[in-house]
Amino acid sequence: MTPPPGGPAVIAVVENRYSNALAQDIILDNRSSASGQNVIYVRAFGPMGRDGGRDSLSTDMMNLTDIRREMAQRFPGIHMEVSGIYVQNRYGPFSYATGRSRSGATCLYAWQRIAADQKVFSFQRGAINWRLRVCENNTDARSLLLMAYGLTINGYFMSRTWNPYGDPPKPDPRIGEPGTTILPEQVVDPTVIAPTSYGEVRTSSIRAPRRSTTRTVRAAPVRPTVLNEPVEGAAIVPRPEATDLSEPTVQDSNLPPAPTRQTPVYSVPAPTSSIRPAPLPATPTGAPSVAPPPSGPRLVLPPTTAATSPSVRVVNIR
Repeated sequence: MTPPPGGPAVIAVVENRYSNALAQDIILDNRSSASGQNVIYVRAFGPMGRDGGRDSLSTDMMNLTDIRREMAQRFPGIHMEVSGIYVQNRYGPFSYATGRSRSGATCLYAWQRIAADQKVFSFQRGAINWRLRVCENNTDARSLLLMAYGLTINGYFMSRTWNPYGDPPKPDPRIGEPGTTILPEQVVDPTVIAPTSYGEVRTSSIRAPRRSTTRTVRAAPVRPTVLNEPVEGAAIVPRPEATDLSEPTVQDSNLPPAPTRQTPVYSVPAPTSSIRPAPLPATPTGAPSVAPPPSGPRLVLPPTTAATSPSVRVVNIR
């Protein structure tokens, strides 16, 4: 026998063979705070043949007195209450009891007898008895009860007469009836799958994240960029004046007054020459007399150059 898909994992299987039965204790994963193990107890009665043991196993008719004695041993310190609600899985009706441990774990004990007849070996059909003991934290009884719906029997005896399930059920009477509509049923029954609440992370193991202690650093305000702003300590350069020197200069009221500029005047003396002019030839007799040139040096300019004043004024424009 195996638990439903998504249910607790199988840890180990303890098997005992008898002359009339095969007994298995299937130990499941247990993460609850309740003491004890999660186990599926299976007892399959049938012809053992050469594989049987020497001792025999009682027929185990599963009465309520024996069930209460078992719960007292397998749930120490937990009060288990038998439910009077009728429940049924694919193999037939079964019963269950629920309880809660002091630590808060929910516990379930379910049992079922699968047999075609009341007598175990009537017509050599055999029987199967199973019990489910399970406890889990952070879940409810209904979620654990769904595990009893999803248990699957995957073993059998090699005998043609062994059939604890009885005769197969009759087909649906609606099949073939005119005027009856049959819709496709769901492929997987939700009761044969373990609930999603099983095996969830414990809420007690989750710690709240610590608050961040990062300090918020405020950035300094950004000053807007001002064009043409004078740098502190730098020399102030005045604005250029008009090209016409005769026009007055307009002084900016936001700037300090510009210093007074004096235009230097440079006098260039006339070039002197130490070369004396050659003496004129004697005037022939009868030739008109020409006045001699004045004495002293002379500045001879080219014929294409206009005569200018020997004094030159140089204006320094910044």
